[in-house]
Amino acid sequence: MVESFSTPVLCQALIGRASEHDMLYQLIERARNGQGHVVLVCVEAGIGKSRLLAEAKAQAAGDFLILQGNCFQVDSSYPYAPLLDLLRAFATQSPLAAAESSMMRDFARLLPELAQSLPDPLPAPLPDPEQEKRRLFAAFTRFFRELTGHCYCS
Repeated sequence: MVESFSTPVLCQALIGRASEHDMLYQLIERARNGQGHVVLVCVEAGIGKSRLLAEAKAQAAGDFLILQGNCFQVDSSYPYAPLLDLLRAFATQSPLAAAESSMMRDFARLLPELAQSLPDPLPAPLPDPEQEKRRLFAAFTRFFRELTGHCYCS
């Protein structure tokens, strides 16, 4: 007899990632004490990134604004796919902060749904693709700095 489950069955124990879990927990504690960090988890598929990050996010929930950008195989043709995913998460999780963020205007060409809410037309893109890329990287830098200048803690 084959049984089916209506909800996924997840192992409650985190297996084989104790050192990574401990490192993330230490970084979360440091962030709670005012020492911010950025964590990039980038390894091959299927070795437990999602489960590890779910644990870390659960430990940090309620104390921090948590933004996560994902990149899937279908996104491989989209430049900046994980960062765009992260920006969409920010606009969804914190619509008031996103509306007040002067930086979100810099991303409106990449996220057309943002352009609809802007009062003024978008400036023309820079003619040189390298200049446009540098402008975009500078905008991401300002965006992350702006986020760290605000308290999203409860």
